[in-house]
This record gives sequence, structure tokens and C-alpha cells, in this order.
Amino acid sequence: MRFVVIRFSSLGDIVQTTAFLNVLKGLFPKSSVTYVTKEEFKEILDGQPFVDSVVALRRGQSVFELAKEIERPHCVFDLHVNIRSILLSTILNPVCLKRVRKNTIYRYSLVLKNDALKKLFMRKSVDNIEEQLKLLGGNIDTKDVRPVLYVKNTKKEPKTIGFAVGAKWKTKMWPKEYFRELARMLTKDGYKVWLFGSQDETRIADFVGSGLDGVRSFVGKLTIKGTVEEMSKCIGFVSNDSGLMHVASALDLPLVAIFGPTVKGFGFYPRGRSVVLEKKLSCRPCSLHGTDSCKKGTLECMYSIEPKEVYRALMGLLND
Repeated sequence: MRFVVIRFSSLGDIVQTTAFLNVLKGLFPKSSVTYVTKEEFKEILDGQPFVDSVVALRRGQSVFELAKEIERPHCVFDLHVNIRSILLSTILNPVCLKRVRKNTIYRYSLVLKNDALKKLFMRKSVDNIEEQLKLLGGNIDTKDVRPVLYVKNTKKEPKTIGFAVGAKWKTKMWPKEYFRELARMLTKDGYKVWLFGSQDETRIADFVGSGLDGVRSFVGKLTIKGTVEEMSKCIGFVSNDSGLMHVASALDLPLVAIFGPTVKGFGFYPRGRSVVLEKKLSCRPCSLHGTDSCKKGTLECMYSIEPKEVYRALMGLLND
């Protein structure tokens, strides 16, 4: 049996699909699973036991060219459902084609605060992982299934907490002053703090760690695979709603996730040993993916989540 699974982007969405991949490979251990994604995300899946090969869409490459690199599969699972994935899955002409339900109108109804629309298009799954697993049949117990990333290193760095200090959109970023205060509280108690993120988040990391002993920044210094390997050494993690939040969940790290403009109802929240901190405000959610500025100008959803609250949640997870 040859399966093709398609999800081109982005990091967090791809990591979430590892829950589906792990179950798929468990159900069909002798099958061949090919994952199709963008070239920039290929390395995070290379070497994972639930994927036999990864085919990457290169910059400037057409879907028609990409299709020539893939042997005709028995079944395609389209977990992206955009123009590109729909076209590719059609070109591959599989015997079986399944596309995940994205619940887009339901998510928009939450943003618009439209109860009628929400009721009409109410999602029938708790999150995106359950929605994907529905494609494999109705007899799968999805409750304890979570994303998973395997790393060779299993050694933990004692009392080391990881922070993901950035996010793609500014409104999804917990204030850097708060990250710094949390880092101060942790280092005062004898913890080490490791900072993770992209090159664009270097200034934030510099601010968070400036003058604090015990803070080390990996921001902008690692590949995606290198980031996963270093994160796996942490004993706990604090993150905005971002791709690294899902990586932390896939590594089964005790995780405190901070949600501002987005909400758990969108289906992207982390499973596993995690706590989502969010405030019930009339303006939430304000967008599907976050924006570069708060419409009210206050970013109350983030500023109302104070460092001491995150600290308590983290300690609760670590002591559980």
C-alpha cells in the first residue's frame, strides 16, 4: 500500500500532522508513506519512523513537475486543502483520495461573533488532530493521540526551561518584558533558560536575556532540526501560539502555551502535558492567525497574562 500525505506549510501545522502519520503507520506498518511539503520544512520529517520518504516542493517548481517525482499512490490524504494540494492530489490520480475538513467557516464565525453561523457550521471534532484522524475511520480512540517527533538525544539538561520568544504575527507575542521577568524569576530559583526562535526574533531574545546569568540564546543560530534537538533537552517549555509550541508538544515537554488573539476553538491548541493560558475577553478571537497590530491598541489579551501566572502554571506542570 502506497500512501501520500500532503501538507506544504507551515511548521506548526506540519508538526500537528505527525499524530496522524504515527497512527497511519501503526495501522499499516508495511505500507509506504510519502510526505509532500515545502523544501524549507523537509528536514523536520527526515528520519522520522512514520515516514518512508519526503518529497519537497522547491522554490519556483510547479506542481506538475513535483508530481513527476511521486509514484502513483493507492491513497492520497490531503491535509492542506488549498489550490496547490488539490491540484497535486488530482494529478496523482489515486485510487482513494481523502481531504480533511478545515472548519473554516466555523472559525470565521468565532472571529465574527456570529452565533447563527457558529451553530450552522459547528465543528464535530475537538481539534485538527481529531479531524485528520477521522480520515482513517471512526473506530480510532483519538483522546490520547498527540504529535510526536523522535530525536536521537534523550539526555535532559537539569533545570533547563525553554522559551519560544516570538511568533509570525506581533499580536501573538507575549510582551518581551514579561518573558524577561519570567526568565528573572526562573534564574533566581536556580533554573537555566534557553531561548529559541528565528533570525527575525534576535532583538527580542537579546532583550530577554540581557544581563541575566543562566540565560542562553539559540535564536537565529540553529536549523529547524537543530532547534528540535536542543529543545528536546529542556525539562519544560513556555511558548506563544507558534510553530515551536507544537514542536514542544511533539517532544512531550511540559508546556505552557500563551494564547492572545487566537483561541483553542480554532483547533490548533497543543495536546499532551500542556496548559493553555488565555483570558476571556469580548474582543477574542480577533483574527484567524494573528495580525501585526491590535485593533484596540491595548493588546489586553497578552498583557493581562502576567509572568507570575505563567510561572505558577509551569511549576504546576513540573511538579505534577
